[in-house]
Amino acid sequence: INTVEGFFTYIKKKYKIDVNKPFHSFEIFESYFSNDLTPSEMTTLVETLADFINIIPIQIKVISINKIEFRKILGIRSNNDFNGSQKRKELKEFPYRIMAAKLFKWFADYLHKTGNIGQIIADAKKGSDDQLIKTLNLCKENSGPLKPEDSKLIKEKCTAICFAEKSFLSGGLEITDFISYTSFFHIRKRMYEMNFIKLSNVWHIIRNILDDNKVIKISEDEIRSFFAIKKDGVHKYLNSP
Repeated sequence: INTVEGFFTYIKKKYKIDVNKPFHSFEIFESYFSNDLTPSEMTTLVETLADFINIIPIQIKVISINKIEFRKILGIRSNNDFNGSQKRKELKEFPYRIMAAKLFKWFADYLHKTGNIGQIIADAKKGSDDQLIKTLNLCKENSGPLKPEDSKLIKEKCTAICFAEKSFLSGGLEITDFISYTSFFHIRKRMYEMNFIKLSNVWHIIRNILDDNKVIKISEDEIRSFFAIKKDGVHKYLNSP
């Protein structure tokens, strides 16, 4: 990781991006207040980052969920269903629970195969950080939503979780930010908006690294199973005032 972060710092220096501040893709490519690069320079930067992603030893998982379908499956009819108890308010963050659980399971499997233990660094997201911790704890319990063998692996292998604030410097997290940024435009079918910097070329690199060259999409059955919701049922929190 030191080598990877060293080369990423070199890229920042080459394009006169402050090495003492984290690389945030939105601010680099879209924010008019902090962007000092011309469209031509941004295009060249994107090409360099695409090459960088292509050669570094990295595994990528991209997970997506349709929040409209998610609400329907949980039995949420309107935003009013989020009112009332604290538990009801938490429902807004529930999509992150099932996606995080999938990542925890994959990470634990990866660590098991390599004989390592690992730590998780997450981009801090107000309102969701506590959900991530709750999900990790839930996934470690035998009574949780995962199979006992998966829970056991996560408990043994995932030994630390760190929440990185916006000012936190980490080449790994910064390149992850760029990968997430690129994936967002593809999944939301908005890549045409970034044609001026040829961001689609980065997506082609990312897609080739993904398992089966595909984004992992959470299915209805997975959601029902994870939250123990029967067909035409509602989540238990909706049954309480």
